[in-house]
Amino acid sequence: WTSPTNDGELAAFVTYAAAFPDSFLCLIDTYDTLMSGLRNFIAVALVLDDLGHVPRGVRLDSGDLSYLSMEVEKAFLRMAKHFRRKFFKDLDIVASNDINEEVLHSLNKQGHRITVFGIGTNLVTCQAQPALGCVYKLVEVGGKPRIKLSQDIEKVLIPGRKVPDRL
Repeated sequence: WTSPTNDGELAAFVTYAAAFPDSFLCLIDTYDTLMSGLRNFIAVALVLDDLGHVPRGVRLDSGDLSYLSMEVEKAFLRMAKHFRRKFFKDLDIVASNDINEEVLHSLNKQGHRITVFGIGTNLVTCQAQPALGCVYKLVEVGGKPRIKLSQDIEKVLIPGRKVPDRL
């Protein structure tokens, strides 16, 4: 690989692996799923394996879950062959992101390599009385604005503190 990955994401994965070496499962779609998250996961997973730990897998929470899961599996199989590491063949690919019956049917129709589905809100919420989906986004630290960069334009934030108004 010649393109750089996100250093902050790599640092987060390393810290997470140090804290939970036997349950290392990373959300890889924070910045760029295939060019950063997956590559950072693979790097840390190789080190964990060297240290005698078995990584668990990756989680996808946005984007084209079918396509991404198939690309992730291809990468895992390439790594298993290239590095001669069997554990890559046993990693889970977890999918979440408002999974419901319709999404499951669509994924099955398209084809996918997802091994675990995270079904939360749609499992415990009546669709006639839907829940409010929320995501926390950090925009400022110590009075200094912060921006999240991502290939998905809807994930990029305007940095700095916000002042909400009630209408």
